[in-house]
Amino acid sequence: MLRTGARSLALALLGTSVAFGQQETAPDVHWAYASFFGTGWYKISDTREAFVIRTASRWPVREARFDDAGNRTLGYTFRVPVTLGLARFDFEDIPGIVDPDNISTLSIGFAADIDIPINDRFSLRPIGELGFGTILGESGDAWTWRTELRSRYRFEAGKLDWALLASIGNTGFKPDDGDSDHFTFAALAAEFDYPINWLTTDDRQTLLHWHLGYTDFIDEISFSSGTTRLDSVANYWQLGLAIGRQEQPIKVWFLEFDRLGLAYKYGDNGRLRGITFVFRSIYDP
Repeated sequence: MLRTGARSLALALLGTSVAFGQQETAPDVHWAYASFFGTGWYKISDTREAFVIRTASRWPVREARFDDAGNRTLGYTFRVPVTLGLARFDFEDIPGIVDPDNISTLSIGFAADIDIPINDRFSLRPIGELGFGTILGESGDAWTWRTELRSRYRFEAGKLDWALLASIGNTGFKPDDGDSDHFTFAALAAEFDYPINWLTTDDRQTLLHWHLGYTDFIDEISFSSGTTRLDSVANYWQLGLAIGRQEQPIKVWFLEFDRLGLAYKYGDNGRLRGITFVFRSIYDP
């Protein structure tokens, strides 16, 4: 059976109103999965667009490592993710983007993860997140959750630093009115870093960060594309490119980023497309 709650991926992408042609319409399915997809623009079957802004304050409590004696230290990080759904996004109307009336949904949560180094190359990272969201100006609230286990294997080949990644997880919601729902996903990806001379100084090596990933929705996500048509998204590919500094963050005003770049998502023969921002490794939530 198709999961009704999972239809939000394509229509509201976790908390947005949807643009249909020249008109804005409210999502006709639940919106509560937006933080799963992250900051970006998404288009579904050439009929619907969604815009998501997600940010998360981070508090690294401890860094994962092995000491000189070979003793393992686990890493802990706490986050407070905030996700906004925008009714529209128009580069010709920047003030309209940041207008509070343009925000259609809001969710906030608390997340924690543990970085577990198995050896010098291989590590595991279990992640848990609990949140609460609402449709602004309407009666529509929901509790959301997410659990995930990520793994990473790192190695070097020539000038490239490689990482092979895999993950499996489950995300869902429980609304104040209606049925709860969830879906399970699994992903595989590869990352590599390549040193370049551009912007490199004596003490700062500039890196190009590439990644290619594949995500499969074990519970196929379905959404409507009109009054009679029902489409589904079972998977998507993601290709990303970002620039960063070796062992140093990129600073923009008071903000710090591990890297800055873009990724393109393409799924199920074009039914799902999206452009998202890249701020850190896929291994790091």
